[in-house]
Amino acid sequence: RTVAMPRALICAQAFPPLLKQAGGAAKDYLALCRALIDGLGWEVTLLSPVDIAVSGAEDVERWMESGKLLHAPAWSLEANSNIGVAVFLDFFSIQNTCRLVQELRSGEHSICFIDDSCLRIAPIMLMRGFGIPSIATTHSDVPSHPAYRQSVMPKIVWWMHLLSSFFATIHAACSRVYANTLWERYKIPVHAIWPPVLWSEAFRRPLKDFEERAGQERARWVSLLGFSPEAILLFAGRWSAEKRIHLLLDAVPEGCALVIIGDSDADYADQIEACPRANVLPLRGMLGAEELRVAYAACDLFVSASVCETLGNTVIEAWSSGVPVAIQPVGGHLEFVKDKENSYLVDFDDYEASRRRLSEIIAAGAASEVEPHLSQMGDHFRSLDFPAEIKRLLLDPALLAAEKWQHRHGMLWLWEQVFRAILLVACICFWPATTVWSRMYFALSCDPTFRYLEPGTAVEPVSQSLSSQGSSSGSHSLKSDELLQNRQVPREAAGPQYSLLKLQAGSDNV
Repeated sequence: RTVAMPRALICAQAFPPLLKQAGGAAKDYLALCRALIDGLGWEVTLLSPVDIAVSGAEDVERWMESGKLLHAPAWSLEANSNIGVAVFLDFFSIQNTCRLVQELRSGEHSICFIDDSCLRIAPIMLMRGFGIPSIATTHSDVPSHPAYRQSVMPKIVWWMHLLSSFFATIHAACSRVYANTLWERYKIPVHAIWPPVLWSEAFRRPLKDFEERAGQERARWVSLLGFSPEAILLFAGRWSAEKRIHLLLDAVPEGCALVIIGDSDADYADQIEACPRANVLPLRGMLGAEELRVAYAACDLFVSASVCETLGNTVIEAWSSGVPVAIQPVGGHLEFVKDKENSYLVDFDDYEASRRRLSEIIAAGAASEVEPHLSQMGDHFRSLDFPAEIKRLLLDPALLAAEKWQHRHGMLWLWEQVFRAILLVACICFWPATTVWSRMYFALSCDPTFRYLEPGTAVEPVSQSLSSQGSSSGSHSLKSDELLQNRQVPREAAGPQYSLLKLQAGSDNV
């Protein structure tokens, strides 16, 4: 007799190909699917608005052809503003509500995962009402995002998001540091920590596999820069204001260069691309796993001034590529990085001090100064059994909790039935009211503006790239006073860095 494989329902608004605005979370859920399907033999239903047929991941095609991955296309909303373009899973559309209830009532799912989807409190209550364990993860530090300060609506959604953690079977975070932050700020419990994610097998391959291609890529960078730098610093990730890429520009030591790789749909990305510095090379575009692995191997030091990281997947990726990091000592960056032991902590808020510190690091030998701990960290992450860790840290505790629900007796059994009924009634009352006011907000909002996307059609818009070579000639950007006025760059970061984002007047090419 054939034994049915366990199946998980994953509700995710972040999944490839949506990488520009939610790269880390999207890669996390791709890695989760790989762990469940290839590592643990599970099957997965993915409730998501994305067009996964164009995800660019061969694994996704293989899973769908074999029936191990079923795609349940969902309606979504695309929000547009000067901060960028974002896609939200619209749980309160009638179609999505019916599909979610259908999936939960089918009895096919042993567990449900849900990401940072807006207003996820109702779906999580619904999962508990149907007796299905849920694993809800808070991946993002929303208050650090520029949109949080622009209106009251993100604040309301954020507090409801935090409230949802009390109804989840397992509320997870990406790092212990961020879990402690959630408790200290909001008294929000965190029951589990995700294992560090390497979203592609390319990052698990030996360092020597990429030496030749890394040398070729470095030679290409040198050619584009027009000089041979003493050391090449690298930033890779989303080009958005909370990443504070502009602070890196003045921190580049004399005789060195900074290569900036990534993309976003924000105006900030256009300003970064227009940087006229001779020692800064912006290469706009999202790279595939192997290309990104080569880029890491081609640099001498990875740098980040971001203050919004709940972990920082790029730190794990850099270490797995044999590259040390120099990062802002805040948030999730502190989870694994030990200053002068396995990498470096640098305060980029003081650009003169950060430049001196980076000069010292490079003069001493960025990698050699932190050996052997750098290599040990890289070996650890490349050899980590991610599927086994997902099972141990997330799956087993959630399934154990569900088993206890099912084996309650007497008054505990009666309370379990009453509790589920209360949650289902609460959902029935909550859903219509939320549906009405959310529709009104989407229709009346001027910034951001919203448009509905049909199920399974969400893809990222093509960036209006000014130059794939890092040239700033003929490009257009905002001046420093306009940056401050529009609040796309934190006001407290004002200083000489802003001069680097200015443009020659009279330019008319976009």
